[in-house]
Amino acid sequence: MSQTAINNTAVAPSRVNSKYTPARIFARLRTVSLLYLLMLPTIASMLIFSYYPKLDVVIKAFYRWEPGQIEEFIGLKNFQDAMSDPLFWNSFQLVIILLVANLVKMWPGIITAIALHRIASNRWRYIFQVAFVIPMVIPGLVWLLIWKSFYEPDFGILNRFLNLTGGMHLLGWLDGTKDVPGVMPNIAEALTPIINGPVTWLFASVWGMLTFGAVAMTCAARNVDPMGNIKRALLTVGLAFSTYMVVYLAGQDNTTGSAVALIGCILFLIGIARKDGPAWLLWTMWMLAGSWTCQGRLYMLPILVAVAEAINFVVRNMTHTIAAKDIVKWVGLAVVIAGCLFISFGKIWTVPTGQFEFGSPAWLGNKDLVLPAVIFWGFPWVGTVGVLIYLAGLQQISNDVYEAAELDGVGPIRRVFSIELPLIMTQVRINLIFMTIGTLTAYEFFLILLGPAGGPGNKGMVPGLYMYQKAFLSGRFGYACALGMVLFMLVLLLTIIYQRYVKVEK
Repeated sequence: MSQTAINNTAVAPSRVNSKYTPARIFARLRTVSLLYLLMLPTIASMLIFSYYPKLDVVIKAFYRWEPGQIEEFIGLKNFQDAMSDPLFWNSFQLVIILLVANLVKMWPGIITAIALHRIASNRWRYIFQVAFVIPMVIPGLVWLLIWKSFYEPDFGILNRFLNLTGGMHLLGWLDGTKDVPGVMPNIAEALTPIINGPVTWLFASVWGMLTFGAVAMTCAARNVDPMGNIKRALLTVGLAFSTYMVVYLAGQDNTTGSAVALIGCILFLIGIARKDGPAWLLWTMWMLAGSWTCQGRLYMLPILVAVAEAINFVVRNMTHTIAAKDIVKWVGLAVVIAGCLFISFGKIWTVPTGQFEFGSPAWLGNKDLVLPAVIFWGFPWVGTVGVLIYLAGLQQISNDVYEAAELDGVGPIRRVFSIELPLIMTQVRINLIFMTIGTLTAYEFFLILLGPAGGPGNKGMVPGLYMYQKAFLSGRFGYACALGMVLFMLVLLLTIIYQRYVKVEK
């Protein structure tokens, strides 16, 4: 061995061990400790002002609690009251409608972001981006008060606009009067025999059509396993029945019976999870929704699943596999669209409101007009934060992708659905989660526009507003904490589903 090799061999251990000297270890610890000391104020403030209040909410959900006056441990009583509270669960009907409406209202923001992204001039793109940011300086409370004045019956902009453009006459023609119903009530009356006849006989209810269509589309996306899906449906019927027993026995103050029923719920849920694997959350949601749509005829739920699976099985055995998936998917989509049309024209505008006859409808003061007023709020539905999030995703798309698409002859419309929309699904998912959380938990908008009662007939009551009412008007702070825990579980469930099923294609 040469002298150089011997020297290298002798020096190597000292080089390896040199980085573990006490001086270097002390310097590294000092650097790390300084970093943690810099982070300490942020961590402490988060623990004190963010995590501790949320932990306190979890604890106080098990108490009959009013700050400074009452603090009594009552166990699961608040949750039992929540399960049997009809107004709380009825508030979710409005939330479901708003979720569907907000899904549609996300499209203007996406289209606007794409239009801004395609502006060739950097200067004009910057000017338009600044124009979108300027409205953020307006306080949210002022924005809500502006919209409240927008709906005023006598001097509101909406009624003045409708009277000037002839839109009020169109609404009056659609609505009619108490003596002579208009177009929409007449359509609802004509659809009533169909909804109460064949639709109810085939699908248990008009809402059952949506469940059947959703199950059919789910079956098209999965392998053929008819008996497995029927077993899942039966397990979910057992879950729905056990949930009903929990609510019923809790109302009867039967603690032992409700505890046994709750254990049954957990066992049925475990059975569904084991049967369906990782996709059990989505399937459980379909089945729980089906249990509600088939209420009164719960035996129809496994029948609907069996029919959907039979259609899937027959089509797959008679057609090419790839084509079969599309056929079953389009059958399910057609049933869903038909159900939505039946609900839109046969279940919503069933009787004349009588509000458009004199040209000054009280949009926020009539129980029949609260829902359209809430849905129309925020028009043209282009949120500043949402547009900026979409723009951030669009700006990450490489120019090479656009050049390749141009060489392939991809037009501007196809570019939206083939390139831009698939590549910003991460941003879409983020906005979808924010939108869902805001829709389920927000109450400020409804409090300012409709008051703590949610407007006439509680038509504008949402879960967040109901929590506010119980806490600050009724003094039931512990019960409001329990309602918040229920909302938290629902938001968590929907977030997990979004993370799993809103695919991000890169």
